[in-house]
Amino acid sequence: MSGRMWMLVLLLAGIGFVSACEKKPVEAGKSGTTPASTTADGSGRCPHTIKLEKCPFCNPALIESEGFCGEHGVAEALCVQCRSYLKAAFRAKGDWCADHEVPESQCVQCNPEIKERIRPGEHGTPTPANDGKTTEAGACEHMISQAKCPFCTPSLIESDGFCKEHEVAEALCVKCRPYLEAAFKAKGDWCAEHGTPESQCVLCNPELKDKPRGNG
Repeated sequence: MSGRMWMLVLLLAGIGFVSACEKKPVEAGKSGTTPASTTADGSGRCPHTIKLEKCPFCNPALIESEGFCGEHGVAEALCVQCRSYLKAAFRAKGDWCADHEVPESQCVQCNPEIKERIRPGEHGTPTPANDGKTTEAGACEHMISQAKCPFCTPSLIESDGFCKEHEVAEALCVKCRPYLEAAFKAKGDWCAEHGTPESQCVLCNPELKDKPRGNG
């Protein structure tokens, strides 16, 4: 074989070796990649800066499973007025109206056409407006969905954390979760005079003010 032929063989072999080396890092990178939207950091928070299990953007199934917020006319899982921790998530997503302190996607003042999608008063759980008759599938003995009932599913009291705004467990907060009103009434725990559970009414039970509070 002539010297020129040997040079050509060596050149082609070298090109093939370099190509193989360039491909390997890319292939390795693919196998270890996890979508950022479904991972949490060391504190259990997702890319939207809230707990991964509570994030409706990382867990879109929450939007359907947690129903509709009849008080504010949006999905319960997206209701910033009921779940103040969602503010951080909407801000991280770039969906925030600083002028009116609500998500841009829910701001009726900036987007009047949204009013057509707002349905205040419609809710899949019992309210005084429907005489306590439940329309929600899988309702428990306390007249609400068993999956959302803190009396049937007491683990919710710990897993859902503490409502700092109203100083009760999030899972027991009637102000944040108005559908719980039916559950407390069914349990016989209701102060009609002050429109709150008797077990949370500090006006009727001043000693409740001294009870230790959670950390959130």
